[in-house]
This record gives sequence, structure tokens and C-alpha cells, in this order.
Amino acid sequence: MMKIFWRIIGVGLLLWAAWDIYFGYTFLYDVIYKEVEPTLYWVTVAAWIILGLSCFYTKDE
Repeated sequence: MMKIFWRIIGVGLLLWAAWDIYFGYTFLYDVIYKEVEPTLYWVTVAAWIILGLSCFYTKDE
């Protein structure tokens, strides 16, 4: 049951990252635009992707 939950969360985070890449802004503590703060933008998008992928590698006990 929990494995399905984490996969849903992972898909959501990956969709969030895809949305961010497509539209060029993301949310962290405020809206971060790729043109204004590119380093913070890409670090944040990378974090969403890593967190999303990590949800597919949880152990079901």
C-alpha cells in the first residue's frame, strides 16, 4: 500500500519538475524565474527530479 503511495508522490514530483522546465519558473519559498536566478532555478528543479525518482526506490515492508 505505501509503495503505491510513494509512486504517486514520485509521479507528482516529476510532473512538477516537467511543468517547471516547460514554463521556466518554479516555487520554493517564492517564485524563482529561470531568467532571473538560473542557478537557484536549476538546483531547485534538480531537487524535485531527484526526490521524484527516489520515490520509486522505496522498500515495501
